Amino acid sequence: MAEQQMPLIKISILHYRDQSHDEETWTKWYTEEQIPRFIPLVHKHGIDRCELYMTPAAFKQAFQPDLDNFKGGSAEGWNMAPYDAAVIYWVSDPQKIRNMLSDPDWSGKVVAFEKGWIDQTKVDVQVGTQTTYVEDGKIVNTITKEYT
Repeated sequence: MAEQQMPLIKISILHYRDQSHDEETWTKWYTEEQIPRFIPLVHKHGIDRCELYMTPAAFKQAFQPDLDNFKGGSAEGWNMAPYDAAVIYWVSDPQKIRNMLSDPDWSGKVVAFEKGWIDQTKVDVQVGTQTTYVEDGKIVNTITKEYT
């Protein structure tokens, strides 16, 4: 029997932009300034995968009515998450993240440039694993059941 591979740990850092910047300016800063600053450190510390997930206000506004009407209007309290971007790190070993965050270059080359751009008063973090159930149009990683 093949050895079961441990799933990668997914760590999502949910950032809120500093409100002194409009969304377009902030997004440009994040993708053209911040990403190039920290990706070399991500690579240096062997992070298995890194992604950026942007959540534009236009998307939130476009889909909020769907949430408002979900299940015939019974989805009270369902709201679009208010964060502006998520940096998602995938690691086989959480020590890789610890090493990256404790690297003096992280403070000197990344954190030092966040003030005035990223809201320093709040951040949300999610940690877990992820399982795919539909990929390339096919059901995977489960056996389907029919209910009558």
